[in-house]
Amino acid sequence: MDRRQFLSSIGRGTILAGLTAISGVLIYRNSKNTDQCTFDFICQDCRKIKSCKQPEAIIFKRGKEKRNSV
Repeated sequence: MDRRQFLSSIGRGTILAGLTAISGVLIYRNSKNTDQCTFDFICQDCRKIKSCKQPEAIIFKRGKEKRNSV
């Protein structure tokens, strides 16, 4: 193995490792459980309240509907 082949194999290995790491991060990010609440504050200030399926959010939405209907 000469110097050119050695550097070429190092470069290819680095690119392969980088692509693998980036793919892993993207797959992990998309596979996170979306049923868990990502906010530390109450439902009133939440931007995802319309699509949220958490029990606390459902109770909050029902209470808000009752207050608006009265």
